[in-house]
Amino acid sequence: MLSFELEKLVKSLSSTEKKQFQLHCYKIKGPKDYVLLFDLAFDSTNSEGKTWEQRFKEKHPSKSFENTANYLYKVLTDTLIHTRIEQDTWYQQYQCLLKARLCFERSIPTRAFKELHKASKLAAASQHHPVAYQAARMELTALSDLGFPGLSEQQLVDKQMKAKHTLQSLRQIHEHYSLYELLSHRLTKGKRPENSKQDKQVNDLILSELSLSTRGSQHQFEPQKLHLLFQSFFFIHSGEYRSALRIFNELTKLTEANESMWDYPPYDYLSALDGILDSLRSIGYYQEMIPFIDKLTALSERAYPEHFKSVATLTAGVYRLNRLLGCKQYEMAAQFIVDSSANGDAQRTVNGHEKQLEYYFFVALTHFVLQQWSKAKKQLNLLIGAAKQTPQHLAYRAGRLLHILLSYEMDDMGYIEYEIRSYKRAFSKQGKAYKTEKLIFNIIAADPKRRGNAWKATTRKKVTTRLKEIATDKRELQLTKFANFGQWALASLG
Repeated sequence: MLSFELEKLVKSLSSTEKKQFQLHCYKIKGPKDYVLLFDLAFDSTNSEGKTWEQRFKEKHPSKSFENTANYLYKVLTDTLIHTRIEQDTWYQQYQCLLKARLCFERSIPTRAFKELHKASKLAAASQHHPVAYQAARMELTALSDLGFPGLSEQQLVDKQMKAKHTLQSLRQIHEHYSLYELLSHRLTKGKRPENSKQDKQVNDLILSELSLSTRGSQHQFEPQKLHLLFQSFFFIHSGEYRSALRIFNELTKLTEANESMWDYPPYDYLSALDGILDSLRSIGYYQEMIPFIDKLTALSERAYPEHFKSVATLTAGVYRLNRLLGCKQYEMAAQFIVDSSANGDAQRTVNGHEKQLEYYFFVALTHFVLQQWSKAKKQLNLLIGAAKQTPQHLAYRAGRLLHILLSYEMDDMGYIEYEIRSYKRAFSKQGKAYKTEKLIFNIIAADPKRRGNAWKATTRKKVTTRLKEIATDKRELQLTKFANFGQWALASLG
């Protein structure tokens, strides 16, 4: 796992970050085994499918991979953090706290108070309450240790009350997050009756969230954002899709109106757009996805670090391709793949990222529906190879299922039996199987290609009824948002 995670971190570097790391290493004297390991990550010659660790041990048998990897991680993360301090006020705030503590330890209180003032100013601008309170607490403790120099009692009380209000805001935000997380868990993991209004636990969460939203912090950005996230999640899972879409638009409008609150780069906003698009595709609102995809594209074109731009570009590409397939515009999807390869978008993927797996899946699905079996198989092999270390991603599960369908279409019946057993073993630890999977496996076992029309007609009626039942199960959306596997099931029955 150490090898995989570190290699993933190294390959996520932009060209600028690679140069900064190499420049940093150049300045350091002494042995540099970690540089040899770093260079191997980008050496694609004669790898023959060997892991990063295997190639290092072959080239440098006398060196310890574990020690070298740990040191490379240390140097690399130190370099990246130094770069992020220059870019992002979140990192700057914590650096100010570190400097302040160091100055207090070395009896330089004047400089320490300046660092705390800077941290407080940055935290106030971004409404980052944890740092604001930490800075206030450090200041009060230091003033007490110094005997409250030049500070009246009223000034002390004012500072204490300001810190108390900050702590209250932080507590309210924590309560918002707690309610949102509980709602998310209950609606996606727990058992819930069809009529959500009868679910007392969910209703209690809704009432608690409404009460919380009317308190004094409702005009701050973070509580407003969390309130909208809570509402949108509830509407999606209760089937009120138009209400959810309205909330999605309000959420993006709020976020864009508070650009000063964004992180640099705004991964949080990128994640919000990803969540919105994921919800819209789950419910089949493909046309409504367009404006949110455009927002992703706009983010990718801004002057942000390369890693962020690559993830934003990849995410936008995934949903554009997903939307075209959902609208059954298969030829346009195929052309999109060609265009993306031509202008380099497909090559800007972030190694090991979940969206990379989804991109492989939707490219494979495009080739599958166009009956380009060999091209589909190639993409699925890429997906399965890339997901070996992260099998928990649903794109991997959907890819394995599509691979089984592909094998059936190619009449590779001997392989299918083995693959279905392997599939069941691989995902048995992740909870019960999806109803969609069971339906697909039953159809393949019946082998409709070798059945008569009468059998197909009878089975088709049964499958149609079964698919209607599956469509009412919210859990099935986690898998069927990737592809309409039920459509293949009906098509196989003529």
